[in-house]
Amino acid sequence: YYLVSKLRMKTATGDSIDVIHRMYYIYADDSETVTHALCLYGCKAFDFAGKSIVVNSLTGVSEELTSSADASILSRREKQVLALIDSGKRSYEIAEILSISKNTVSRHRQEILAKLQVKNSMEACRIAKTMKII
Repeated sequence: YYLVSKLRMKTATGDSIDVIHRMYYIYADDSETVTHALCLYGCKAFDFAGKSIVVNSLTGVSEELTSSADASILSRREKQVLALIDSGKRSYEIAEILSISKNTVSRHRQEILAKLQVKNSMEACRIAKTMKII
């Protein structure tokens, strides 16, 4: 078996890139003791819904590992704001829909960007969809 995970790394210029991380475990002759772990990083050549999958290297059968913690990264209101951003709404429109001030919408936007560790709302929407938050 090996583990495949999605990671985001920062380049020397500060941009984020998506990479695939594969981790292989090498066992001793007793088949119980891990002697080495090998990590391989590469360009994101394929995609999958969650963050990680486990692959049986003999059969190729894979199983997605889900994280229930992903859904709790953003508050209920932040998810509402992000969903409205994703639908193309502007801050003043979001404020009207949710009956909050434009400043509160801006604060929610900043919190979303910080929590998802992204630079802009488009990237936040993309990451949130990948993580199945929205």
